[in-house]
Amino acid sequence: MNNIQKISFQLHLLLTVLLMCAYIVWLVIGKDELEEKAQSYALKYSNLLTVIFLISYALYKSVTGNIEFTPHIILIVINILSVLYLLFYFLYIKGIIISFKVKNTKILDVICNLVTVVTVISIITQFLKVKIFEISSSFIRLDTLVLIINFIFISLIIGMYPNKKLSREEYKERQASASKFTKIFAIVYGVLMLCLIGYGVYKVYTK
Repeated sequence: MNNIQKISFQLHLLLTVLLMCAYIVWLVIGKDELEEKAQSYALKYSNLLTVIFLISYALYKSVTGNIEFTPHIILIVINILSVLYLLFYFLYIKGIIISFKVKNTKILDVICNLVTVVTVISIITQFLKVKIFEISSSFIRLDTLVLIINFIFISLIIGMYPNKKLSREEYKERQASASKFTKIFAIVYGVLMLCLIGYGVYKVYTK
């Protein structure tokens, strides 16, 4: 690693640490009812989009047949999670709520049925080892890729169905449970991210 690469990594690392600190601070500070709702909303969608990014990146690497890994990827994932959380949090506070719920459940039912059919076909082609779905430069078959994407898509569609309304007592119980989980998650997340950053630094300076 030359000097420019080292400086670039150090700057990226510094940015990641600053974003992570902001993320943890906003996660653990005391909040009123509106801020608790904003935090729950931000955690939900930031984690969801980060996981989708990770899965998409892993699938992309598998299809291209390239499994090279760099510490920058760890930092990018932490950046994405921290920025998305802060973005969704402040948008909610400002009254800008992005909803992924679909009121017309019939549309979702049709999509689920279509995805299920494609999933069944993918399983059959895998079982029969149809050669047309084999990619020479890839680590996975095309039908396997479709199957994985379908599973992810189905799980996302399930989350788009409208929620049932809760009573005030039920809502308070859920909020109390969510608050406890958030504190535990913040501690575990902080330790995990520090370990990942330490591992990234170790990998860079041991090359």
